[in-house]
Amino acid sequence: MRLHESIRQFCSEIGKDPLIVQGAGGNVSWKENNVLWIKASGTWLADAGDKDIFVPVKLDHLTAALKSGDYAVIPQTVESTPLKPSIETLLHALMPHRIVVHVHAIEVLAQLVRKDFDHINYPALDKALDARTVEYCKPGAELAEAVANQLDGTSNTRVVFLKNHGVIIGGDNIDEISKTLEYLTHFFATPTVSIPVTTPDTSLRLANGVEFSPIGVTKLHEVAVTPSLVDRLHDNWALYPDHIVFLGPHPRLFGSLEEAKSALEQESELPDVIFVRDLGTFARETMNKAKMAQLICYYDVMTKLNDDAQLSTLTDAQISELIDWDAEKYRRGLNDTK
Repeated sequence: MRLHESIRQFCSEIGKDPLIVQGAGGNVSWKENNVLWIKASGTWLADAGDKDIFVPVKLDHLTAALKSGDYAVIPQTVESTPLKPSIETLLHALMPHRIVVHVHAIEVLAQLVRKDFDHINYPALDKALDARTVEYCKPGAELAEAVANQLDGTSNTRVVFLKNHGVIIGGDNIDEISKTLEYLTHFFATPTVSIPVTTPDTSLRLANGVEFSPIGVTKLHEVAVTPSLVDRLHDNWALYPDHIVFLGPHPRLFGSLEEAKSALEQESELPDVIFVRDLGTFARETMNKAKMAQLICYYDVMTKLNDDAQLSTLTDAQISELIDWDAEKYRRGLNDTK
């Protein structure tokens, strides 16, 4: 199988696994004949098998700029295309490996949101990975520079952990990448703690006709019903970029449907999803697949954490730079019809 075909097949497979990739999140690249093929911004890895989701970018142009410390460099596409290279293109260019994969695997992400995360705190982690840990940075140029400062110019470092974000894996072939990803998900695996819940039998209808109905994924009602998850919802919402970009900077948690109705009828811009304590999670018709994928991701991460885990949340300034960033507005816009 040719390189690009094996990569597309790999992307399609992991893109359909919500424990590895969520919606438009994550990106994959490969280098071939001085071209960096990178997933386009806003596209889904799950579509790699039947859609053209990769963009060819001039690799030598990026490499020269990055070597000179120019992290403001704008990727140049090899050919005209309506697609835009991933926000993380620079990150992929500076990694020396032939193939680079960046995902938000749940088992790993549940560790990366902890305040005390650092790979050195896991002495059993395979030393051959030569792993690195990078503190949270805004995706794009800032993150690329932070990662570059952790690399030694060789391909020895095969794994980079991005706190409050995800994991980068570099390798020479898909088999190597797959084995590393499988190793990491097993190494960091923790049991899911959940309780049985039922879907509420009532909805919330506002005076303007907008209706918030019980969300269709039953387990998501746990977020509003389980006391520990309600506390997390209140205190630890802003944990990583994609969650904020697609679901907003703050959760809308109410004590009752009546309280929600009273508050929401005073607002001109309504949320996509609301949480009603001890009752459940409700969404309106704007809650599309991309947003649902991120809410499920949040649930999956929260149910991997013990109650006393101390989490690191993004600051108001970090949240604002994501919400107001044109690159993220573009990516979010592409997913409005999903």
